Amino acid sequence: MTQAIVLQPLDWLHLFLYYLSISLLAVGGAIATAPDMHRFLVDRNAWLTDMQFSASIAISQAAPGPNVLFIALLGWHVGLNAGGWGYGLLGAALCMLGIMVPSATLTWLATRWAHRNRQRRAVRAFKQGMAPLVIGLLMATTWVLASAH
Repeated sequence: MTQAIVLQPLDWLHLFLYYLSISLLAVGGAIATAPDMHRFLVDRNAWLTDMQFSASIAISQAAPGPNVLFIALLGWHVGLNAGGWGYGLLGAALCMLGIMVPSATLTWLATRWAHRNRQRRAVRAFKQGMAPLVIGLLMATTWVLASAH
């Protein structure tokens, strides 16, 4: 554990709202937004160290289950740095709720709409155009993880 950080109630709200907003930008999965999460958690707020950030991603990739586990681990580490296990659980819960609720809701609505309109040219073009974007985001994530040490 690193030196304890002090998080005010507004900081916890800011953490939750950050994940709420980034959830809608997670094209290609949550891992594709890791560079921005690093900027927010490590560079801007200093709530995590580079090592904690990288370890959270490494553990989640090695563990069975969904890759989004790293979001919970990031929140867990923020909470541990803020004061212990209880705060760790709070951080993990806030981050997971923030990242899951908006994207799950939007995905459900968009899937229903896309299924009803699957024959339209614009829908087909959108699906084909997303591939290069996702590849670029994954390359940015690789760069951040490789340069963390």
